[in-house]
Amino acid sequence: MDARYDDALSFLREARDLTSISLLEARFIALVSRFGYDRTTYVLMAQPGRPIRPRVLFGVGDTTRRREYLNSERFRVDPTFQAVFHKTRAFTWTDVADLVVGDEARALFAEARKDGSEGLIVPVHGAFGEVSAVVLAGRHADVSEQSKAVLQACGAMFAVAGLQLLELGDDAETHTELTRRETQILVWLARGKSIPEIAVILDIAIGTAKTHLDRAKVKLGGVATVPAVLEAARRGWLVDPEDFD
Repeated sequence: MDARYDDALSFLREARDLTSISLLEARFIALVSRFGYDRTTYVLMAQPGRPIRPRVLFGVGDTTRRREYLNSERFRVDPTFQAVFHKTRAFTWTDVADLVVGDEARALFAEARKDGSEGLIVPVHGAFGEVSAVVLAGRHADVSEQSKAVLQACGAMFAVAGLQLLELGDDAETHTELTRRETQILVWLARGKSIPEIAVILDIAIGTAKTHLDRAKVKLGGVATVPAVLEAARRGWLVDPEDFD
């Protein structure tokens, strides 16, 4: 068996246990480099009910150029960007080359491939309608069907684990011992919402919401959920979520 596939299985097992974005990025780029890719970005492309304003959230080696590409709105003529919305399987730049229309799009493709690079795009469709993609590029890209399937699985895990780490690390400390997100979880629990319902309200994964709740309960004395909510209320820490921007 190709040793690269053993590495891929290890990544799939371990990615959710990594404790920082930098560790996750390092682990992922080490893996994909074995398939001939030397740069990668995770791009949040669209969210339901919001204008399309794609953002690079994390990645290695290509983030500055990718941000320039997005800020200049060149994605509007890029067939790879459009393809993410209706494809579920990983695809290469070559796979959509026939869809390139117009001088601007052709110039964009020529610039991306001027050093002989090939790209692989892994579409990631979220449970609540969000659309994102993991974009890989490299001059020695392995684009065999088996490698594309392996990198699709690993790319999806990279996205999920990275988003969870961002979510857990994006909790600026409030004036209380609870983070912003921990407070929001408790407020909505106090209003009678369940964890799955809160996950929808806050647009986060159910597992992430549970993690925030568990951390809040530890800070409130390691008690069960209802006593934790009551204790937070007693301390005056339950702030209306509308106060959060």
